[in-house]
Amino acid sequence: MDFFEHQDKARRNTGLLILYFGLAVLCIFGALFCLASYFLSRDPYTTKIVWDLGLAVQIALGTGLLVGLGSLYKIATLNGGGKVVAESLGGNPIYPGTDDPKEKRLLNIVEEMAIASGTPVPSVYLMEEKSINAFAAGHSPENAVIGVTRGCIDKLNRDQLQGVMAHEFSHILNGDMRMNIRLIGVLHGILLIAGLGYFLMRIAPYLGGGRRNRDSGGLGIALLVTGIGMLAIGYVGAFFGGLIKAAVTRQREFLADASAVQFTRNPQGISGALKKIGGLSEGSRIEAPKANECSHMFFGTSVASLFATHPKIEKRIRRIDPNWKGSFPGSNNQAEHPGTTEFVGAAGFLGDTGKATKSKSKAETETTRPQNAIRSAGNPTQAHVKHARKVITKTSSALLDQVREPFGARCVIFALLLDGVDKVVRDKQFALLLRQTERGSAEETEKASSRLSDLSCEQKFALVEMAAPALTLLSPGQYAAFRNTVEHLVAADNRLDLFEWSLRKVIDHDLGRRFSKRHSQHGSTSIRRLLPDCILVLGTLARHGQNGMAPEPSFNAGISAISRSKTLSLPSVEKCGVAQLNEAVTRLERLTPLEKRSLLEACSRTIDFDGKATEVEVQILRGVAAGISCPLPLVVAGSID
Repeated sequence: MDFFEHQDKARRNTGLLILYFGLAVLCIFGALFCLASYFLSRDPYTTKIVWDLGLAVQIALGTGLLVGLGSLYKIATLNGGGKVVAESLGGNPIYPGTDDPKEKRLLNIVEEMAIASGTPVPSVYLMEEKSINAFAAGHSPENAVIGVTRGCIDKLNRDQLQGVMAHEFSHILNGDMRMNIRLIGVLHGILLIAGLGYFLMRIAPYLGGGRRNRDSGGLGIALLVTGIGMLAIGYVGAFFGGLIKAAVTRQREFLADASAVQFTRNPQGISGALKKIGGLSEGSRIEAPKANECSHMFFGTSVASLFATHPKIEKRIRRIDPNWKGSFPGSNNQAEHPGTTEFVGAAGFLGDTGKATKSKSKAETETTRPQNAIRSAGNPTQAHVKHARKVITKTSSALLDQVREPFGARCVIFALLLDGVDKVVRDKQFALLLRQTERGSAEETEKASSRLSDLSCEQKFALVEMAAPALTLLSPGQYAAFRNTVEHLVAADNRLDLFEWSLRKVIDHDLGRRFSKRHSQHGSTSIRRLLPDCILVLGTLARHGQNGMAPEPSFNAGISAISRSKTLSLPSVEKCGVAQLNEAVTRLERLTPLEKRSLLEACSRTIDFDGKATEVEVQILRGVAAGISCPLPLVVAGSID
């Protein structure tokens, strides 16, 4: 199952969650109605319960409003994405330019995996917990964060930490995060009944009234009884809440474990982390007050529960390591052989000596072909991580240091937009930087520009993605100013080229939605309804990427993947402008996940037709993928063997 199938399934699972929610609310209503009928609708002469339809309607409306509004309120408070969840659990962001070696190791792993999978590099939060645990939270990959405990970075070696991060990236790619956020909201609404009952029990003694006011005393007793009843009914909600959590999350954990093994090709990494949890006195327990409501999001079981959100740790280990003998390491072990886990291999995998072989080089080459990159969307492998690490290590350390802090990251983005041909335009852009940016920005941008001259297209896009965590630290005002400067730099030459367009699309995808709180869409529109926009995208690829060759054959190759009609013609040059492309891609975000896959496969057929992926084609493909919110591993310009 690839990214697109996972996203489609996640979209359908929303309906399943709504069904569970409806059943839970129905049972809560039934319990409340029985309680109210017993106390309020009994015949005073026969003591028989009278089932009052009017009372039933009132309770149904009250229950629906209380639970529904409670759920909507909780979901609204989480609209800020994973950052809100991480902070509610006591997490603090790890500064991208940290000097702490353990924190730096973690961030390096996250960078490699994000670039390998084509997702924006997520911000990382650290919880000061001695246990070993982690989570991924957010509405979508572009506003995702990863949280880890102190015990995780202190007690796991690189392979084990990589296994845990691969597990969390699986949740990001499989569409689990959006479901997890909604699950928190739904369960909050269901459990609100018990909270209200507890509140009534607490205030009842203060309304007792004593001898002077018997009426108040009666009110106090009534509130106490009602509170006890609602608290008891609240356990009905807790029961169903546990069932919903277990039904939604358990199998997703097995899937994430399996995906982590595929990602790293190292079963000992994630199984070793699980074994460490089993042998640690603190295990994976989280002490934060809100750990219970987020228990379904963690790598390991965070709190003891009647309805466990995770399979037993022994069962998870045996699925990964069938030969496991059942023993756990000592509870106080630190990361074994920390020096050996930082080795010179390409991606930190077990047994990788760092010596490139022909077969490995071929594997890496295969992963970067457009068609294969699309097929592996959401299913990155060891080869993707190795290639991502190679891209990072080929980039100068000075540039890497720049993109890992907010000021330098902005300057690198500015440098990518500087005109490399027309000196007049370039001078105009520098004058703009002097007017609109803080002191020293123009000088830092010039330094970055000199370091960018020899970088490939994929390295430039990797830098933009790596800059995301640092730029996330900007205030909304600072980001608005940064975005305004970007727009002015682009407009300085009175034209918009395809590189500038694709760069803006990536920036908007990686950062824009984090600040606007707009999330990527799970569309419901078919290609048939947006066929003119698909034609324009494929036409733009065919006209800009064929190096003087006739564009019609490559266009027809792409069209054949999405339409059987033989009457579709190549759009004119005038219709294949950047502005028209941008409008088309904006509308195409409404496609269903499976239709998005069909569109990207059609793009790859157009690119592959002449046996060569040009830089312009790679730029267009990157911009289209970002515009329709699809994670795409790195694609390299060059011959397609």
